[in-house]
This record gives sequence, structure tokens and C-alpha cells, in this order.
Amino acid sequence: EKLFFFIKYSINQFFLVLYVLYNKKKENAMKKGKKLLILVSLLSAASALFAAGTTMEDVCNKLAKHPITKGEFIQTKTIKATNRALKSSGEFIFSLDGIMWKTLKPFPSSMIVTTKSVIQVAADGSKTVIDVSDNQIFGSIATTLVAVFSNDVKQLKANFNTTFNDKGDGSWELILDPKDSTIASVMQTLTLGGRNYATEASIDSIVMTEASGNTIKYDFINQTYPEELTQNEKDNFGS
Repeated sequence: EKLFFFIKYSINQFFLVLYVLYNKKKENAMKKGKKLLILVSLLSAASALFAAGTTMEDVCNKLAKHPITKGEFIQTKTIKATNRALKSSGEFIFSLDGIMWKTLKPFPSSMIVTTKSVIQVAADGSKTVIDVSDNQIFGSIATTLVAVFSNDVKQLKANFNTTFNDKGDGSWELILDPKDSTIASVMQTLTLGGRNYATEASIDSIVMTEASGNTIKYDFINQTYPEELTQNEKDNFGS
């Protein structure tokens, strides 16, 4: 009788241990499941929020918060026929008055493009002024950037067929196809690329694809956003 009681007790204890272990395992699985569910929910919410904010209008609105952008550029011109790449580098300014390319390498020179004129400055300081009507490509680029940085989406759509791509990793791309046949005969597309953040956006590259198939790409680095131009810069823009 004692032996029977001992065996019965042992069996009960064995099943009690199994029950405790099972419930412990079940509890851990539920905790892991809850953690996974919370993580998935957070990721889904973040993805939805990010996707909803990345539009052309949103990016232009954020870029307009910094009407002046300065930095450094690397220009790469690729000749389609020879697949040869020519590089230069220097400093740039984007502003509502126009754009300035100050090339430092391989040879120093400057080009100031406004909606009215193109000013070329040689290394010795001599200037050549060209009416923008004689160079519609540069005028188109200047007008485009002014429209982007002033959040004038209507102007962009008036001059270009626009295609905006959200790349899904925080980057965006805006492809502009000129509507004007004269410009289109020289410039096939103008592609702007950059990053989109919670409260700001940036332009990190511009690619101009010519009708011939040649491309000119500008990569922008070390960007800053001053409140205003220096007096010398204002004088260069004629403002």
C-alpha cells in the first residue's frame, strides 16, 4: 500500500512538472509573439507614414525652406560615342536669384546662370555675358531650380512632363521631360535626385541627358543653408 501510494505520488509530481514546464513554454511563446506583433506594427506604421509623405509637392515644400543652398559639386560628363568620362569639381550656389558653378579643378572658372543671363567668368576675372534667350538650356535649368526651391510646382508642370519616384529608402527622383520642342531637341531629360527627411529634403544630384545620349551629372556634397548671400555673391547675381 505504501509502495502504491509512492508510485501514485511520483506520477502526480511528474505530471505536475510537465504541466509547469508546458505553461512556462507557452508563456514564453506568447511573450515572443507579442513582441513580434509590436515590432511588426511599429514597422508597418513607420512605413505607412514614410510612404504617405514622399510626394513631389512635399519634397518641393521642404526644399523651399532653404532658398539658398551652398556646397561642393563633382561634375561627370559622359560622351556616349566614346564612353569617355570627363570630370571637374568645385563649389556651387543655388538661390532664388539663380545658380553659380565655381569650377576649381581641372581649370578655375565660374558660371552664373539667372533667368535672364548667363555670365562666364574666366580665371583672370574677365566676364562674358550672354542673354539667356541665346542659351535656352541654361535658362531652363535656372528656371527649373528656382521653381523647385520656391515650391512653384505649377511652373514645373507647365514647362515639363513630370515623373516623381519614391524609391522607398528615403530617396526620391524627379524626372523632367521638357515640353518645349526647342529645348527637347537638345535636352532629353533633366533628373533631380535627393533625400527626404521628416522635416527637410535635399537635392543630391542632377543629371542632364542630352538628345545625343551624352549625360552631364552633378553630385552635390557638404551642403549648407545660409540665411542670405554675401554682398559679393549678390553682386555676381546682379541682385
